Amino acid sequence: MPRLRTLLVPAALLATLACQPRSAAPVIYGPWEEGLTLAYEDPSRPQPRRSEDRLQVRVARSVLGPGAPGLVQLDLTTVHGQLSLRVQHSRGGLTLVGDDGRPLSQLLPPGFPTASAWTDRGIEFHVLGRATWEGAALLPATSDPVGVWVEARTPQGLRRRTLYLPDLGEVESREERGGSWVVVNRLVARGFTDLPAFHRP
Repeated sequence: MPRLRTLLVPAALLATLACQPRSAAPVIYGPWEEGLTLAYEDPSRPQPRRSEDRLQVRVARSVLGPGAPGLVQLDLTTVHGQLSLRVQHSRGGLTLVGDDGRPLSQLLPPGFPTASAWTDRGIEFHVLGRATWEGAALLPATSDPVGVWVEARTPQGLRRRTLYLPDLGEVESREERGGSWVVVNRLVARGFTDLPAFHRP
């Protein structure tokens, strides 16, 4: 009997470990598919200025690999010009980096949204909770419409709330103005200007 117990205990431990849930890959709260193009407008502005000031964000290049931070180049375009940004994805976090790879701003912290509070350049951020985006009708049926609201507060007390969706990032932002929340940025179009170069691993 003691010998049987000696054999059964390791077997039971192995079976227990095998039944443990495997950790899923962190959700990417930002655009990463090459060719994905997003368009944003500020609904608080009157027409035609709203359309004239539309911002287009296109994923120009994406390098994602298992076990390594992903680097994504975003091309931002308006009628006034174009700007390229580089963002690095790591363990659910999102960091704006310079051309030399050095971090410039921590947009979302590693472990997001479990990591629910952080500070960057004097601005305090905290997660408010999950919610279904009201504008999700413009997304394909395969997109997850449930995102995470994050509130930012500046040292001057100004507050801004942003909803982040998986694989898209920011889809709506609101600012507190005169005691009410006003939508100042909203995703109004999504598509591909090129075919996706690859599928996420």
